[in-house]
Amino acid sequence: MNAKYKAEAIHVDSELTDIRIIADGKKRHMWGKYGLRREIDLAATLAENTIPLLIGTGIGVAARELLKQKERTLLILDCEKEILAASGLKEELRKHSNVIWINTDSPQNAARHIMELEEASGKKIQLLKNPFYLRLSPFYGLTEKILIDQSGQKAEFPVWPKFQQEKPRILLLTSQYFLMGEIVAACQRLGVPHMFINMDAKEMELDLFVARISAAINTFRPDFVLTVNHLGVDQEGILNTLLRKFQLPLASWFVDNPMLILPLYQAQENKNTTIFTWDADRMDSLREMGFSNIFHLPLGTDQTRFLPSKGCTEERWARDISFVGNSMVLKTARRMEAAGISGQLAARYKEVAHAFGEGTAHSVIKFLQTDYPELLPEFENLVTPHRKLAFETLVIWQATLEYRLSCVKQTLKFNPLIVGDDGWNQLLQNDKTWEYHSELSYYEDLPRFYPCSKINFNCTSQQMKGAVNQRVFDVPACNGFILTDHRYQIEKLFDPGKEIAVYKTPDEIPLLVEKYLKDEPARQQIIKSARKRILAEHTYDCRIKLLIKSMRQTYK
Repeated sequence: MNAKYKAEAIHVDSELTDIRIIADGKKRHMWGKYGLRREIDLAATLAENTIPLLIGTGIGVAARELLKQKERTLLILDCEKEILAASGLKEELRKHSNVIWINTDSPQNAARHIMELEEASGKKIQLLKNPFYLRLSPFYGLTEKILIDQSGQKAEFPVWPKFQQEKPRILLLTSQYFLMGEIVAACQRLGVPHMFINMDAKEMELDLFVARISAAINTFRPDFVLTVNHLGVDQEGILNTLLRKFQLPLASWFVDNPMLILPLYQAQENKNTTIFTWDADRMDSLREMGFSNIFHLPLGTDQTRFLPSKGCTEERWARDISFVGNSMVLKTARRMEAAGISGQLAARYKEVAHAFGEGTAHSVIKFLQTDYPELLPEFENLVTPHRKLAFETLVIWQATLEYRLSCVKQTLKFNPLIVGDDGWNQLLQNDKTWEYHSELSYYEDLPRFYPCSKINFNCTSQQMKGAVNQRVFDVPACNGFILTDHRYQIEKLFDPGKEIAVYKTPDEIPLLVEKYLKDEPARQQIIKSARKRILAEHTYDCRIKLLIKSMRQTYK
């Protein structure tokens, strides 16, 4: 929540039943039946011979239950004056001599005091955490992190030699991201030992997070940990702390803009982390952030999914030209809401986005500094990293919307089939020369869809001014022809004109479409050459081999 709020007590028959939290004039949380169940669960999970530490008291159910054990000391960490005033709990518990309140606004001081009490008592302190308080203020999460770090220093973290075998052992951290499936499949084909941990839980308890990771590391003894887009890595730095103690390196492969992700993460262990980026243009910015181990690793294709077919098996998809892509209409609206902008930022963000799209800048912040310095004060007033990053993403998505729309319009006279979100019906509602198709499944549909078009049209997101997207590899892999916009990094991956067809400006699109629609032998030759290059150099098997080689060179 991290916002100023008001707490309102709700009584039924004089019994306190709820604490309602009002933030920014809106009801953000109702401490009701869920809170009661959670407090009862907290009290029930107490281990023998421990001192309970309540992180947040709520309406006091857990505290009262624990105090029924008269000989037991109870520690309480709760600095929420509004909630305590509404509940009256602090005044009520003053009569209990075995209740110790942690009174400080400093996570370091709170953790130090708690550790001193643990040492003096000779008993282990057990954290009984209320998730609501962890969301309410960073104070509680930071205190918990310090306590876990301190207790971790007393634990044993075995260290073993890394990269001793030809094929290293990889611990894969994942959440619901498509690329991890390709990585797992590539590891299986290559015979690379790997262990897969699913970290999909959005609000996993911190001690459970630590326990799962530690158990996996101790059991599997990997050479390094691999994740995609830092998914599975906590923003507070707990994972980095654990990996440092095990002397275990982390590889994070970014296939989206890392500059819109990494600023949210604290306590990065830069020497222990290797960043792989699909866009070579991000490497300088990553160095400026303090990362020293950085490699360029483009996207690729899974050759077992995107197989060549005998042609189009679905006549309903057969077209001269098609485009698969997001309109960015909903995405820009969501970023607008998340950024919460007003004033000149709200009035001029489209102007900024248009200029950003026309230029060569990769960073929205640097672009504001050089081209729109008058907007910087309002940008800084967004305060939180989440709102600032939301505004940066808004500019990029709006620039992509305008660019993508301008490119797609150049294909309209060829009656294209446009596959994507409903935003296209809004953007092209006055044009009748195209056909809409709802979004298709990446794995189930697209390998069969791409061969049905004589030309698969592509225009890249403006988050990458020099890199190429997934479609450049997937379409030729299944014997489809692609016409894509020129990105300078494509020249290191393909031979333009021979292995891939490119346009440099939207104005070139109609002539190139006409050319390749009339010349099937040219299309077939480019498809054949592109697929040969992809199978030799651009599969995910190739990417994993290169990633392993880079990690071995860095950490052996």
